[in-house]
Amino acid sequence: MSLSRLIAAAALLATPVVVNATAIVDGSFEAKGSSTPVNDYCYDGFAAGGNAPCGPGAWGTAGGVIKSGSGPWGGTTTPDGNYFGMLQNAQVLSQTVVATSNGALALTWLDANRTNNGGAHSYSVTVNGTSVGSFTSGFGGFVAKSATFNGTTGQSYMIAFNGVFGGDTTSFIDNVALGVVPEPATWAMMLGGFGLVGFAMRRRAVTVAA
Repeated sequence: MSLSRLIAAAALLATPVVVNATAIVDGSFEAKGSSTPVNDYCYDGFAAGGNAPCGPGAWGTAGGVIKSGSGPWGGTTTPDGNYFGMLQNAQVLSQTVVATSNGALALTWLDANRTNNGGAHSYSVTVNGTSVGSFTSGFGGFVAKSATFNGTTGQSYMIAFNGVFGGDTTSFIDNVALGVVPEPATWAMMLGGFGLVGFAMRRRAVTVAA
């Protein structure tokens, strides 16, 4: 078998079959941000600082949306689109989704901290009111975070990011997604695939050297 075919086969083995666990809507807050439109920031339910209230969207409760690079919020930029959500003090961002897969589900997102005011900010993540983790957003730009819970096909789950009051502190949230945690057999296939790539590359190096 040629090297290119070996690598293609390895790549296929190393790629887990990941099925979306839900249809999370507007996980990157792009639709919510552009519906106002947001020039600097907006809050759900009220105007502030000359900015109109946030427009309607999939994310409910009482949070907000910030435009990437907004000066009033420290100029923080997101790697995912033009907007991101915010949790100022005890604000909440929530959305109800319906699981389309059984078993362990992985909730993933990016978070960052406001760099120009207030210090560190903490928040919890809940699913149907039960905590799946507590987090503190960092000051080094957006970083990946995750939490897991068990889901059942057809069941509704309210995903909520709940800010903790902390003297005008703020966490930024973006790129929220929910997927299936790979089964052990899938991880075994991935390791086998990577091993096949390594073997193919080593065989090629030996052939060239000869």
